[in-house]
Amino acid sequence: MMTIFGTSGIRRVFLNYSESDLMFTPQMALDVGLSLGTYLKSGATVVIGKDIRMSALPIEYALISGIISCGCNVKTLGIVTTPTLAASLRFLSADAGCMITASHNTPEYIGLKLWNPSGVGFSPDQEFEISRIYDEKDFLKIAYDQIGKVTEINDINDIHISNITDQIKFDGCKLHAIVDPGNGSGCDIVPELLSTYDVNIMTINANMSGFFPGRHSEPSKENLIQISKFLKISQQEDIGIALDGDADRVIFLDESGEIVDSIRLLALLAKQIIQENTMSKEEMKIATPVNSSSLIEDVLNPLGCEVIRTEVGDIKVSMALQEFGGFLGGETSGTYIWPDFHFGPDSIMTIAFVLQMITKTGKSLKELLKDIPEYPYYAKKFKLINDIPFTEEIHQKIIDVMKESFQTLGKKNLNINRMDGCRFDYNDGWLLLRRSGTSPYLRISGESTIDINHSIEMNNIALKNMQKLNLI
Repeated sequence: MMTIFGTSGIRRVFLNYSESDLMFTPQMALDVGLSLGTYLKSGATVVIGKDIRMSALPIEYALISGIISCGCNVKTLGIVTTPTLAASLRFLSADAGCMITASHNTPEYIGLKLWNPSGVGFSPDQEFEISRIYDEKDFLKIAYDQIGKVTEINDINDIHISNITDQIKFDGCKLHAIVDPGNGSGCDIVPELLSTYDVNIMTINANMSGFFPGRHSEPSKENLIQISKFLKISQQEDIGIALDGDADRVIFLDESGEIVDSIRLLALLAKQIIQENTMSKEEMKIATPVNSSSLIEDVLNPLGCEVIRTEVGDIKVSMALQEFGGFLGGETSGTYIWPDFHFGPDSIMTIAFVLQMITKTGKSLKELLKDIPEYPYYAKKFKLINDIPFTEEIHQKIIDVMKESFQTLGKKNLNINRMDGCRFDYNDGWLLLRRSGTSPYLRISGESTIDINHSIEMNNIALKNMQKLNLI
């Protein structure tokens, strides 16, 4: 059975009415709410948060209607970040959570992401069961006097911030930061957090708007030119902080305006924690997906830290940390997971930890990263001609055409990893081709032991092969 879920929940373009599941309609939200309520059973409590998208409100009302119609109770948080929603389940003793967001996608998109009490997103098995109920319309039937209740929670940001400041302490009065929340749901909570630490802050794109007027929501290099330019000319700012629409991703910029690679920062954070804490062998683990740089092993393995590789997606990273243990997880996209806090991605916690590290060491982010290698990494995405799932047949075609290219180029020691897409490890680096789980794109990424030009050349070869297969 096909599932309505992708790599990160359900994500579609909003339309008020459609008979196709390719669009996200209020009817779809109602049926998902009925499916979730049926899955959880009457009496369960669901926490709902939403981001700033224009279509979030009708989706929220429809979703609530479905959930309470199954006898479940709902606690609404209003506009919050995804990290706050994930953390709130523990604070509010909930059975599940639902974040209404399309994360970094463009304004016409909307979506839902479901959460367990631990902060881990719903597993593929859970999503499969929700999809089954949704498809079969096998909804729980209850009487009129068993309908659930709705309660508004108005202080969840304060609770989230207090929980962080209780664990991470520092005096930020000498720090100067510029924050770019990208007009998203991080516009309130991040400045509030930094003010609590007495950090001197300046903001840009800090008015909430579902149209994202300041920049595109994804905090990519091309979308962070404004904040980067400001840091380059500023004589005062120590660090830049940029987020996406629902603030599950955070990207840092150093004092010279250079964007910090998320995996280099992950390695730095892990190294700092290892050096400051005594951990058992079972605890000395971090998790990161198959598309992350191999620098993570080169930095952490000599310290006795095991690196667990996963499929792409914060849920996969969280599930690995739950199953195998570990103290930290992260992705190239800028998500960081702190298992001692909760198992959801938490940019708010990450900001506090990074700033604490700077104040504690007395070094700038640029200085701290000097000991972390930077490998020639290159990644691009390409719109698919047809928005189709990548079947085993398509993956095999990709493998066949790429193997031929590797043989022509004389690349040796070829290893093919099919954990998520097709990753080709060879003597001069690696190359990964995978379909995005959140939008109709093919993502090509790779790393070279030679130089960035070699990495770009290998990406271009992959691009030409995908065009031959009529995929892009």
